[in-house]
Amino acid sequence: METENRKYTILTFFIFAVMFGYLSYLALTQISDWLKFGGGNVFGTGYGWQVVGGTMSATLGIILFIGLSLSSKATTFFDDVFSEVFKVTWPTMKETTASTVVVTVMVLVAVLVLAIMDYFWGAFFNLILNKL
Repeated sequence: METENRKYTILTFFIFAVMFGYLSYLALTQISDWLKFGGGNVFGTGYGWQVVGGTMSATLGIILFIGLSLSSKATTFFDDVFSEVFKVTWPTMKETTASTVVVTVMVLVAVLVLAIMDYFWGAFFNLILNKL
């Protein structure tokens, strides 16, 4: 079962790494803007911040991906998560539609009851306040 779920686990790690790399690029770019850091020669490399920051972020993403892939705890956890997700019995379209209709009707009934209560309480307090 682990080998069947391993492809999903690795795909999840890859998505995490890409998201982490992108978010770290955005964070580093924001920090460089705040500190007025950058220009055309970042760290004496001769490259602008987009290249240097992008390289740093991609490197962080690759390190995260490798770290997650080599971690037995992380791979075991996600393999277990995917094996449990595949055991779930999802509702059919008919069941989903019926549940949606029931919820919608109950919400409308609740709105109607609350609106009526609000009207009567408002009228009651208007009577009391107008008599004072």
